[in-house]
Amino acid sequence: MTMKYLGLLETDDLYSDLLEDYKSYGTMFRHFFNRLPSSSHELQYRHYRVKQGELPQTFDECDAYLITGSKTGVYDNERWIEPLSKWIKAAHDKGAPLIGICFGHQIIAHSLGGYAQKSSKGWGVGVHMTTIEHRPAWLNDQRSHMRLIYSHQDQVEQLPPNAKRLASSRFCTNASFFIDDCVLTFQGHPEFTPEYFLRLLERRRETIGDEVLDAGFSSLKQPTDADDIGAWILEFIRLPRMKNLSKNKLS
Repeated sequence: MTMKYLGLLETDDLYSDLLEDYKSYGTMFRHFFNRLPSSSHELQYRHYRVKQGELPQTFDECDAYLITGSKTGVYDNERWIEPLSKWIKAAHDKGAPLIGICFGHQIIAHSLGGYAQKSSKGWGVGVHMTTIEHRPAWLNDQRSHMRLIYSHQDQVEQLPPNAKRLASSRFCTNASFFIDDCVLTFQGHPEFTPEYFLRLLERRRETIGDEVLDAGFSSLKQPTDADDIGAWILEFIRLPRMKNLSKNKLS
């Protein structure tokens, strides 16, 4: 297979006690893709530290771009949010394939004309099951449901124009969406392991509440479809596309 380059737009730093074991959000995705059976041996990676002002300078630096999760909300007054949002809009206009996970899912929706905000439903944590509503034409998978680990308080309340809802639940209406072969996003975290989730969320017990958090921890006994969703993402990255982005710079 032809080598593909995946740009990892890292929109947060890990807590200090997690750095030694997990390194960075981008590194977690590298480890996730590299362990997939389908894999990823044909994948190379480029990291962009978005909070430090790093963004791709041309849209052909990579074959696709993945925007990670973050503790930040799309509505927060952080100086890196607006440049990222402008980059997403420009990248989409030029046809650069975009993947979003959690915050990445929300900021892509927000940047392309949808809307995300802190949900009145509160925290969604643990393994959640969503129902498949629409499938991209390129996706060869007939499952009716999928399970992923979730950790979020914000939600996409309105999809962008031309987007189709891929999956939903009663708690999270827009749990996943796509736009043709250009955009693929998930509110859940295929890259999270149960061990990482436990270490990350215990510090938020007072904020989330014992009942919700303990239920989330208990749900980790359920299997997830993370590897299958990872295979979807790899399939999305591999899609044949017209590549005419070399002169398209972000102005």
